[in-house]
Amino acid sequence: MTRDLNHATPCRAEHMQRLAPDARVETLEGARWGSLVAPHKALALDGADAFRVVLFGSFWIGHAALRGILSYQRQGPAAARLAGVVTDDPITPHARISLKKRAWGLMTEPERLAVKLALVRTAVDAGVPVYTGEIKTPGFRRLLAEWRPHAIITCGFGQLLDRAILEAVPHGAYNCHPTDLANGHGAGPAPWDDMTARGVHHTVWSVHQMTEIFDAGPVIGQTPPINVGDAAGRVPADRRSFFYKVLPPIGWMVMRVLDALVQHRAQGLRGPLTRVDLADGMPPGLRRRLDSPIAPDWLDAPIPEPGPEEFAALRGDMAPERQRLAAAG
Repeated sequence: MTRDLNHATPCRAEHMQRLAPDARVETLEGARWGSLVAPHKALALDGADAFRVVLFGSFWIGHAALRGILSYQRQGPAAARLAGVVTDDPITPHARISLKKRAWGLMTEPERLAVKLALVRTAVDAGVPVYTGEIKTPGFRRLLAEWRPHAIITCGFGQLLDRAILEAVPHGAYNCHPTDLANGHGAGPAPWDDMTARGVHHTVWSVHQMTEIFDAGPVIGQTPPINVGDAAGRVPADRRSFFYKVLPPIGWMVMRVLDALVQHRAQGLRGPLTRVDLADGMPPGLRRRLDSPIAPDWLDAPIPEPGPEEFAALRGDMAPERQRLAAAG
């Protein structure tokens, strides 16, 4: 059922008007919370041979992943398309997203709303539809079938993807998690607890193939270590600083994963990726940001977006097929 903004709840209407006055808001069959927000000028997918990806992401880290995928898309629109975004609803009390156990629990409700709306606005402004509701429903399964993704990337998403969703993508589903999963560290919704228990102030991003268990599945790549301590080598008491410090490599990470998927398909290969190198070719400036301690003004830092240095490094590692696709865009 499609809801006209004038007949939505006052709170919902106010939120949508802050995003896009002409957005269409639709409640999907079976969903107990959330909605589909469809931009007035959606990005056309029909007829394109681009690699289609769907992002499941939320919070600051999901927003950084979104910016990375959109940046890759702008660089080579014939190579890849972001077909849709699925994100948390951290405002609705009965939404089952493990809110209190995750980073959302570190924020007030107005802060959670602002973070959610910022991510949704970025997607809608780019012509990408966003779904904020329950995913194990008939309505979402139909929506995912309409999006026809070749792969899924997740970063900071609060619902478990079931087998039906995981098997809907021929090139696999990949989760990005900010701990050393390859060595058994930090699985679960509170990675900072693992670091505190081990007395360390460095972490990594791990990318792994997804299964029906949270943060399980083979790890296919990891970033270089990230310093999440302050100048004195201590992890700040405000746990939100952890998520700000792990933001810089996210754009690079998702672009490398997406680029590997584009090449994988261009070579006629099917099935999931088994390896992606997230360290080789990483720009020196980005490496320095990973090594540096948390700045005192970390809360003022914007959500990063890949810049010329990351694109230059990525182009230096392009396969001929991807160069052709990028040039065609």
